Amino acid sequence: MGKIWISAKEKMGCFVKSLVGELILLLFASAAVACLLFFILNIVVGAGINYFFTTTSYLEKVEVKTVQNLQDYVIKNNLSPSDSRKLSEWVKNQSVIYLEIYRNDTLLYVSDLLGDEDDYNEMEVPYYRDSYYQLIFADGKAEVFLQGAFAYRYHMYALVAELLISFLVFMILFIWGVRKRIHYIQSLQNEVGIMQGGCLEHPVTVIGEDELAGLANDLNQLRRSLMYNFERENELRQANQNLIIGIAHDLRTPLTALTMYVQILMSEVCKDKNMNQYYLDKVMLKAVQMKELSDRLFEYCQVMDKSKEENLEETRTFQSVFSDYLSEMVLFLESQGLHTVTELDWKKAAVAVRMDYIARIIDNLSMNLVRYASREEMIRIRTVYEDNAAGIEICNMIRHQDPPMETSKIGMENVRYMMEAMNGECLEEIDEEIYRLRLLFPNQE
Repeated sequence: MGKIWISAKEKMGCFVKSLVGELILLLFASAAVACLLFFILNIVVGAGINYFFTTTSYLEKVEVKTVQNLQDYVIKNNLSPSDSRKLSEWVKNQSVIYLEIYRNDTLLYVSDLLGDEDDYNEMEVPYYRDSYYQLIFADGKAEVFLQGAFAYRYHMYALVAELLISFLVFMILFIWGVRKRIHYIQSLQNEVGIMQGGCLEHPVTVIGEDELAGLANDLNQLRRSLMYNFERENELRQANQNLIIGIAHDLRTPLTALTMYVQILMSEVCKDKNMNQYYLDKVMLKAVQMKELSDRLFEYCQVMDKSKEENLEETRTFQSVFSDYLSEMVLFLESQGLHTVTELDWKKAAVAVRMDYIARIIDNLSMNLVRYASREEMIRIRTVYEDNAAGIEICNMIRHQDPPMETSKIGMENVRYMMEAMNGECLEEIDEEIYRLRLLFPNQE
């Protein structure tokens, strides 16, 4: 029962914070203020009208004028008290609710508006003036008693004015409350226009907790996503531009040397067979360098081709992923004259990877070690474990080469991209002559 109550309370809280809930609360609040104002105005204005009529002779003057109108009507139509139809017509057209005509204490005429008199009483007519007047009829004098609702129309005018003022206040309060949300909508529209103009740094204003605030939050998320995508696209564009510059630079050196060696061979300057073989070996070496560069460029294009991206394979144990590859890597490095030492501690960990990417990464790292690692110092390969991550670390001394070997670093660009595709990290550190590379994968265990 308690859970049901809490759930209902949460739903009510969500409804109150919603746009519909806010509008309903605003509607009721505006109506409550308008009704309170109406009751206050009705009491104050009604009391003021009654006070005016009781402290002035206004009603007496109106009554005397009404009696004079009756006298003129009687004379004009030559009426006697027995002409009840004509007299009733006059009563209906005047602010008179009751009329009696006496002669010698004998009732000659009484209006048929007693029912209307009750209606007037229900309308709380505040004041009546009761008097007898002498009127001259066609058949002689008679006493007239009338009861009028002369102040009624003023109360009606006041009632209409009070209703209009209260309704106006209600509309002003409601529109004022809605205007705040309209201004917020206009603000969101302006900020969306800023986003459309290409300015994604300007945040979208979030006010409240209703649907408009939720929309603003979603727009902020969209803005941040677009910013990230644009930044990523710019980084890739810059990386590709740097790659092209690096490739052009790397190709120029072996091509220049290759051209020079071919020219020497074609000039027949070297007639010695050994010298010819020497330059042919040089040509072959430069051709191999260019082939390696083109192979790495081709691999880079394949890795960067997002249309060929695939999902990660099923989760595997960390040992099953790297054990064989690291063993092959050690054997290959040893066969190339390098010295290795391994510290492989296979702890309980699981990673989600693409095995074809792992093979490419190991190949790239192996070739880099052959090209740049010192042959006198040990290459250390070990497993590392951090918070929610497992990986491998390779540390080696950098080989001194004269002249220094130039590179476009395509291989490491490939490694970084493949690690990002597997939600991993590729961390490089160069401390004087020591190069350290760490590959970390999220632990799925």
